[in-house]
Amino acid sequence: MRAQRTGIRRIGTLAASGVLAVTLGLSLAACSQVPEPEENIESLTAVKEAPAPPAAAEEYDIELHPEPIVEPFECTPYLVITARGTGEPNKGQLLSPVARAIRDALPDQVKTLNLKYPASTDVNEGGTYGARLLLDTLNVQAEECPDQRFVLLGYSQGALIIGDALSQPDGRLVGATVGELSDEAASRIVAVVVYGNPRFSGGESYDYGSFNANVGGILPRTPGSLAPFADRIRDFCVAKDFICQSSLDLDEKGHVAYFKNGMQQDGAEFALELIRQATSAPVDAGEDAGETPVPADEEQ
Repeated sequence: MRAQRTGIRRIGTLAASGVLAVTLGLSLAACSQVPEPEENIESLTAVKEAPAPPAAAEEYDIELHPEPIVEPFECTPYLVITARGTGEPNKGQLLSPVARAIRDALPDQVKTLNLKYPASTDVNEGGTYGARLLLDTLNVQAEECPDQRFVLLGYSQGALIIGDALSQPDGRLVGATVGELSDEAASRIVAVVVYGNPRFSGGESYDYGSFNANVGGILPRTPGSLAPFADRIRDFCVAKDFICQSSLDLDEKGHVAYFKNGMQQDGAEFALELIRQATSAPVDAGEDAGETPVPADEEQ
């Protein structure tokens, strides 16, 4: 499927495939306590305007500190990792119903992890740590668990971190020093679902929503940067989201619209459809491929 440039594109029901039951049983959480629009914009744009690298750039430099900052988790068939938005709590985030729907559709097969990074307004510091934490988790799990596959879910700052971690270091805004995804780990990523992405690029095949294709996020990504993962990504963006559709109209309703507009369910359905497809194909590594660190822990 190709992206729809205007008008919300809904992913078709998976009832016929047997992946989902009659409903996903998603519960719509109340909107999280996100920063004020002006503060949100300032915290993100500061990533490019910072006069010097954050302390975390050295603290989590893969060459200076090559040992992973995480320990391996259990080898479930699927590991779903959520990266929350700025100011969101660890529980009750936008991504919680998405992760829960995937877990409930695959009983006893899924472990869900909340990426325990600060998600603060200091995006340079917290985002750098978050990128190292995510990369180490994926690389360690890929080595420890030969058959485990991954689903990555991100919202706002979390979407930025996921996209940068999957990109080449020279194309990142955060985490340029924290290492890269191994080929094996990259081949295990089944689906990537992000919402309200500050690095939204309006011309990509994986963009979905009511966005204007001629408008990018406030920190747009270079087109093609995520090409190896393009068929595994859904980047959800609505027209009035000032984070993924850079705008002077700072109406916060657009950036939290995903709680109620059905895109949580769309994201879960997309991930589950790719999981269904992945079960019929073997894992192939040749496919297209701060404070005392606290590893991601079980959430949802």
